[in-house]
Amino acid sequence: MNLKYNVVAMSCILLITTGVYAKPIGKVVQLVGNVDVTSMKTGKRTVPDLNTVIYNDDKIRTGKQSFVTVLLNDGTKLFIKEISVVNVAGLKLKDTDPPTKVRMLTGKLRLIVKKTFKKGSLVLKTPTAIAGVRGTDFGVITTRDETRVAVFEGEVEVANVKENILKSYVLKDREEVVVEKNSAPTSPRVVPSKVLSSWFDYYVIDDRRNKIIRRDREDSLFDRLLRKKDY
Repeated sequence: MNLKYNVVAMSCILLITTGVYAKPIGKVVQLVGNVDVTSMKTGKRTVPDLNTVIYNDDKIRTGKQSFVTVLLNDGTKLFIKEISVVNVAGLKLKDTDPPTKVRMLTGKLRLIVKKTFKKGSLVLKTPTAIAGVRGTDFGVITTRDETRVAVFEGEVEVANVKENILKSYVLKDREEVVVEKNSAPTSPRVVPSKVLSSWFDYYVIDDRRNKIIRRDREDSLFDRLLRKKDY
């Protein structure tokens, strides 16, 4: 899949409004702490339990020290970590369907995409980046001004969400890029195994949700790893 040649179409897909009736796209299979779900059509806010059905017009929000796991109806798993806002606007169940559409406003999210289709399985959009995948396991940390993407297994193509920024990269196992507002993605770099195994824990999001900050307590280890040839 070439993300950039089709970025206009993907962006349009992501902006298509949902139908009159909300459609079930998955269910909650694990949750801890402060989690709520708000219908973007009605504004109704609920606190989910295990097996609560998630619809395509639902906005899922997690608070501090909280997380929720959503199992989509195609077998894809979304691990939504703390201080996140996520919406799954549509689900691809057969090859002729448009890609599953995930919108992420802020936070940390790991996706394990199970279904593989010739025309692409999933498109994820953040305030600064757009990512297209077929079948893979990858992580995203995003704010209003910056997005980090790391691939645990598989391939993900990443570009800036703005159509006039044409550069994109296909990330493979253990690779990471950063996409800042109004900038092309950084060149992919290989993440050391020690970092990848706890990648989400190396970063925090500032209180204004504008910046991704490396944790101070990990700086010495992280800096040593950064000096390695493959990073």
